[in-house]
Amino acid sequence: MKVKDLGEFGLLAKITPFLPCDPRRVIKGIGDDAAVIDLGGDRVLVVTTDMLVEDRHFSLQYTDGWHLGIKAMEVNISDIAAMGAVPLYALVSLGLPPATEVEFVEELYRGMACSARERNISIVGGDTVRTEKIVISITLLGEGEKGQIVFRSGARPGDVVAVTGPLGRSAAGLFLLQNREKLQDVAGEIKEELISAHLAPRARLREGLILANSGAVTAMNDISDGLAKEVTEICLASRTGCRLKKEKIPVAVAACLVAEKTGQDPLAWALGGGEDYELVFTVKPERLEEIKKVMLAAGRTIFPVGEITGSGEIILESEDREDPLFVAGYDHFKEGF
Repeated sequence: MKVKDLGEFGLLAKITPFLPCDPRRVIKGIGDDAAVIDLGGDRVLVVTTDMLVEDRHFSLQYTDGWHLGIKAMEVNISDIAAMGAVPLYALVSLGLPPATEVEFVEELYRGMACSARERNISIVGGDTVRTEKIVISITLLGEGEKGQIVFRSGARPGDVVAVTGPLGRSAAGLFLLQNREKLQDVAGEIKEELISAHLAPRARLREGLILANSGAVTAMNDISDGLAKEVTEICLASRTGCRLKKEKIPVAVAACLVAEKTGQDPLAWALGGGEDYELVFTVKPERLEEIKKVMLAAGRTIFPVGEITGSGEIILESEDREDPLFVAGYDHFKEGF
């Protein structure tokens, strides 16, 4: 059997049994947005790592060092945000071809430093190595309160599924970057919004903390691989199902405008495009209005998109029909979505 036959998550299932894990200290190991380690008392260490590989996660044809540095840091911050924790320290490992321009590396670190400073994160070390293509691997360490960390596994039937913002911007931005002949058909401000969403996303750190601290949120995940895949991960971890309401899924207006002009499906961008880095979460139904008010006071609108069920099925429901939800998303070993 080849790795490509298993796929990314099949491979993880194979190797997980080999991983040593001390249950006295490890509250959560593999299988969530970040690992959670007991520090004693009421504090926990929250650890995540993410890797970006040239021509797999980014292309130098349409990104520069500055934007790439921001994105590399923000995708890790997003994992910490999904746990309801605070990021504190980062380690950066960098693989570089020898012919890489030093100025590019400087801009890369300026971008990472800009994102880190804004979030009060210290970059405390890392490693460098020679590679054939650029590889960026960041390990981010954060801290949280033991009783307020939110896992994927807490959703229960009847809980409302909601997201922290409109979806599809990043996928629409990537489409424009990969189809430059379409750019002339798109207004400047829309083009800038979508391309910026893809090249320099913003993790919803403040929103994650508010939701976790509310005590009303039962499960949470960041939308890195598309809403369909992230909801499915919550359902698998929680041993539940879900019904998403098609008309309730918030697709960004700018993404809809580009889709209309270019013959694309904006809902497909929202469900499977990924890299929006909004948060999807489940909340007890009796506390939904409370959460809406708390988030609105913080300047954010949340969007209920469905309900957790006990069926084990993931359903996309529209006015006149319901269908099993196709779980789109990227798989590294199966050559794409």
